[in-house]
Amino acid sequence: MKIKKYMVNDIREALDQIKKDLGEDAVILSTRSIKKGGFFGIGSRRFLEVTAVAEEKNEQHANKDIYRFEEILVKNREKRQEEEIRELKQMLQEMKSMMFSKQVDLPQNMQKLLKALQIHEVDPVVSNKIMEYIHIAYGDVPVDDNFKQRLSEHIVPFVKTEVPILEKSVLFVGPTGVGKTTTLAKIAAKLKLIHKKQVAILTLDTYRIAATEQLKTYAAIMDIPMRVAYTPKEAKLELDAMHDFDVILIDTAGRSQNNDIQMSELRALVETITPSVCFLVVGMNCKYSDLKDIVKKFDVAKYTHTILTKMDETRSYGHIINISQLSGIPLAYITNGQRVPEDIIEANSRELSHILSKEVLKVAQSG
Repeated sequence: MKIKKYMVNDIREALDQIKKDLGEDAVILSTRSIKKGGFFGIGSRRFLEVTAVAEEKNEQHANKDIYRFEEILVKNREKRQEEEIRELKQMLQEMKSMMFSKQVDLPQNMQKLLKALQIHEVDPVVSNKIMEYIHIAYGDVPVDDNFKQRLSEHIVPFVKTEVPILEKSVLFVGPTGVGKTTTLAKIAAKLKLIHKKQVAILTLDTYRIAATEQLKTYAAIMDIPMRVAYTPKEAKLELDAMHDFDVILIDTAGRSQNNDIQMSELRALVETITPSVCFLVVGMNCKYSDLKDIVKKFDVAKYTHTILTKMDETRSYGHIINISQLSGIPLAYITNGQRVPEDIIEANSRELSHILSKEVLKVAQSG
């Protein structure tokens, strides 16, 4: 196996050099933007550091799962076309939904309730549907605590939850800084201490030394074996070697949904290791527009469930609804702090709807 780093101006230059040095079957492992030159950062230039890998010639016949560069570009074009169609459908749905709020002159308390849902960044289509149902059922409503249960009942249908059975390989993916490693540690602790499972950890987050060391510390405290892999092929070999464990939790490096190469790398990883469960981990404190982008772009990972983190770091709870409405995928867990393993709760539609209705009414009452 040959691994080589390149310092280039852009990805096209990198692709040309990689093809020339390593051949058509080479695969990009990582990309990062760095600054070089200048004096104390003044006058420095920004470069792209790209790390690529290629099999030796006598190994190439065994590596059928790696994408060629041309295939990646074609798949990305097809993906963008699909995304444009979905965006058009979403736009039409939002326009149709907005007709309700324009045509109906809402009573004052209903206006407060609608504004509160908007402040919590609840999807506008869902917000208008909730208000339409409430308006038909009650006409006007109080915005006091007595209405909490009825509001919760109208929210429940829009909160899709499911806690999966965790066995074999479980993959964690998501953007940078959302707390994947800590969330993995919380689930590992519960599986071992409460459910008495034989648990192992595999990490591919080799870009951040601190993350690997943090996971090693958690693993040592919980007496859970941990291994490191640098490529999808290595990860598959490690998983095969750990087949006797009940559950293998797989940590990955944070990826930007706006980086097509990183998304292609993630697609190749998922298709190589074929996890039993794949969690998309997203910070509850991200903007609604960013959430839409993350949910859409990370679809390359074929995630089966979602996890919302950092509930304790936001006052906007609308993503309790948004995450499953945007993705069609159930929400499995929510984390609300840094403590391992305490600060994680299993997602339950009724409980989460009650939490959201309580917070929405707080805003409505203050308005």
